[in-house]
Amino acid sequence: MSGLHMRAATIMSVAQFTILLLFVYLVGIKCISYFAYRISRSDSEDYFLAGRNIGMIALTGTIMASIFSTGTIVAAPSEFFRQGAGYFWFFFFAPMPVIYFFLATKMWKLGKVKGYVTPGEMLGDFFQSHPVKFWAGAVGLLALLPYAVAQLVAIGKTFEALTDGHVTYFWGVTIASASIAAYLYFGGARAVVWTDMAQGFLLAFLLILAGLLSVKWAGGWEPMIDALMTHAPENTTFAGKVSWTGYYEFGLLTLSFPFLPYIWQRMYMARSASAVAFSLCSYPVIFIILFFSAWVIGTSAFSLFPDGLQDADAVVGAIFRENAPYFGAMVLVAAFAAGMSTVDSQMLSAGSLVVRDLLPLVATSVDQRSNYLIGRWATMGLLVFLYLWSLTLQSRPVLDLIVFGMSLTVIFIPCVFGMFYWKRATSPGASWSMSLGLLVFLVKQFQLFGLDVYLPVMGPITWALMTATAAFVVVSLLTSPGGVAAKQREYDELLGPASKKDRLSGTIDP
Repeated sequence: MSGLHMRAATIMSVAQFTILLLFVYLVGIKCISYFAYRISRSDSEDYFLAGRNIGMIALTGTIMASIFSTGTIVAAPSEFFRQGAGYFWFFFFAPMPVIYFFLATKMWKLGKVKGYVTPGEMLGDFFQSHPVKFWAGAVGLLALLPYAVAQLVAIGKTFEALTDGHVTYFWGVTIASASIAAYLYFGGARAVVWTDMAQGFLLAFLLILAGLLSVKWAGGWEPMIDALMTHAPENTTFAGKVSWTGYYEFGLLTLSFPFLPYIWQRMYMARSASAVAFSLCSYPVIFIILFFSAWVIGTSAFSLFPDGLQDADAVVGAIFRENAPYFGAMVLVAAFAAGMSTVDSQMLSAGSLVVRDLLPLVATSVDQRSNYLIGRWATMGLLVFLYLWSLTLQSRPVLDLIVFGMSLTVIFIPCVFGMFYWKRATSPGASWSMSLGLLVFLVKQFQLFGLDVYLPVMGPITWALMTATAAFVVVSLLTSPGGVAAKQREYDELLGPASKKDRLSGTIDP
């Protein structure tokens, strides 16, 4: 019995250490957000975009923290443990900036010149259409909410696993939600960016260190691979893991991910084009290093837990609870930071969609001060909704929620590329493209009314993209460009060759 008592005392001490570490961490984050609040202005542009004055290092830090969420620290090791090579499709995201680079610099310049805050404002202005602005806001909001709630679910699961249930899922989610609300309400985008810098670099450091320690605990590289081949040889092959249609679906996520509103809006925040370029070019290197570390952690579990785990989502917590519980507390902080840094960005973005895209459709005479206050409270309201929703999702796989959120923004692709590269684009084409694309996605995803049987073989992402593209092209060809032609000329002038002064101000950070 004494051994059991000693183990219980150790677990309690680890739980207490974890809580103390989190308390210190949250106090530090709160101090950062307080200083951000002190220099913030009480207007919606500063609250949502930090005054469009985010430099190279800060932009890289906030993009890294926003992209590498709990999906990297919790879901990725779990999925590498669960399906091995079947999860390698996630490496499709490494070349994402190559696809996005030229669009991102265009978005940055247009946002700076035209004062756009949301994706819907850019699309609605170009297509001269309130319906386009509405559908952009609605699709963006529907994409952000499941992705954001996944972060709270992952934080709650990791809390419970690392403390052996002494800090329950409920309290993990509650602490995370309350912490995010505190600095999001007061500091806005500037607090988010500053805290993201700290959280992003902390996440990267601890994940890499966790990978190195996992190899050591597994007995070295060769024993780790031997254990993988012994206990899960099926995880070393692509055969039977994901169908060709599945890989095609996942490949499309590479195209849709950059159009998530909170990633799109990072381009508006940048101080200069060089900040945008640097952050995008650094992304592939960071991505490969972090996801390789996640693969190592997931693979080491076959050596450490030859009999398997009851919940694969708890693999990170289980590894460190057994081998280095106090260091596991630091990993929990990293998971906590990863989730917070993604949720805060997503909630800030969601609030901006409500107040800038959806609210003007029903209230046209809202002044700047009221716009700012409504945006702040809308952000808080959405966070409360996510908190309550997350309490019902403890048994739901984190990855499913993340992929669902990512998938929806594939609907933006025809309109965005049409805006920049197709002279025959029209407003009705854009509106029908997004509305029909969303409808088909939801029918296929949730098997609504049994209509999904008429959409065989391919998944919801593919069907949504094909529908959105077909509707955009066909309806545009059948309708008049109207005011869009004038907007195309305006955009061409704004994005044309810059003067020497413009080039310098756009490519050199002060």
